[in-house]
Amino acid sequence: METTAPAYQPALSRWPRLAMFGLLYFVQGAALAYFRNFQKPYLDGFNISADTIGLLTTILLLPFIFKIFIGMLSDRVNLFNVGHRKPYIVTGLLLATSAFAGAAFVLPDISFPFFSALIVTGSFSVALFDSTTDGLAIDITPNHEQGTVQGVMVGGRAVGFIILSLAFGWLVGSSGYRVVFLIIAACMLLPLVFVLRIKEPPLRPDHATFNWAAFGSLGRPRFLLFALYAIAYSIVSFGIDGLITYFMSDRFGAPDTLIGTYGSLRGIGAVIGALLGGLLLDRIGRRPGAYLALAAVSLGGILVGMATGIPMLLALGIGWGIAWGFQETIFVALAMHLCDSRIAASMFALMMAVSNIGTAIGDGGATALSDNWGYSTVFITLALLNVVNLPILWGLFRVAPELTTSPQSARD
Repeated sequence: METTAPAYQPALSRWPRLAMFGLLYFVQGAALAYFRNFQKPYLDGFNISADTIGLLTTILLLPFIFKIFIGMLSDRVNLFNVGHRKPYIVTGLLLATSAFAGAAFVLPDISFPFFSALIVTGSFSVALFDSTTDGLAIDITPNHEQGTVQGVMVGGRAVGFIILSLAFGWLVGSSGYRVVFLIIAACMLLPLVFVLRIKEPPLRPDHATFNWAAFGSLGRPRFLLFALYAIAYSIVSFGIDGLITYFMSDRFGAPDTLIGTYGSLRGIGAVIGALLGGLLLDRIGRRPGAYLALAAVSLGGILVGMATGIPMLLALGIGWGIAWGFQETIFVALAMHLCDSRIAASMFALMMAVSNIGTAIGDGGATALSDNWGYSTVFITLALLNVVNLPILWGLFRVAPELTTSPQSARD
């Protein structure tokens, strides 16, 4: 039996539930703001070698690569007999708080192994509550709110990343990195206000009880088609997204300040796109939303490819961010609906891993081809490549007709 019906009622009304998911993803954005923007400069300031920094960066990614195993553990094991999601999330948040707070008082040049252990623990902790948060969202979200919830989650992470990136940039110059680690640690405690109010049932209903046989559904046409869509959409969306700042720097000689300005505009757009996408998805349905997202991303890619200077790219920043955020929300909402409740966290993590294949191909391939084809050709080619998704989505909606049902009508 395969279903996406909520596993239980969490004793949280709609707005506290949305606030909880928004905060859980907001604190992910806070951690990502450090990992992506500041860790390498921080370590470089202590004369840590590039090879060592690169090795640590690779190790930090491992917990996210193995999220499927965290998901399987959460799906199968009722931790401390408290639940399949809540104790994992609480453990992850508290462990992350301890790890980042500890990192504030350990200098990398004095004890690099200890510092690395703390940072890796922080990364694992984020992956732990990230994976189980996805499972919780599938467990307790009504069908008609799936788009809204995913919009709040994607938008919350983007807000956290933007706000904390700006705050950290200012604080590093005035107060140093210790305060950065302490702020991240404090942020991890914010979602506990809502998470601790979750009440999981002693026993999960049959349709949400872990069953190894549920993994057999991964071989069905709907999941194979979705896997193709996950790879193809990621090649286009992340291929374009990952090349824009390189385009600005290499072609137009944009300084870091203008690249940072573009990043902020793009981030604001991503928040708007995620929130609007979630709300729109719950009203017009998944099928029109998916096709609209493809059109928006393709139009954005073509306009970026036609850009003739920095001012035009800055003007496109918010617009491209909206298209990207909308597309991302559509993808995760479709993934959420297709997950089998018996292995929700495992299946969702696997779907995200498949999409990362497309991300790697798109980002790396677009950068490599830009030297031979030229940026404009690469951007426009990627935009046109979205046509591949049309027959894939047509087939997906054909074999999974429940995806074509309007979430709003499902509530009515």
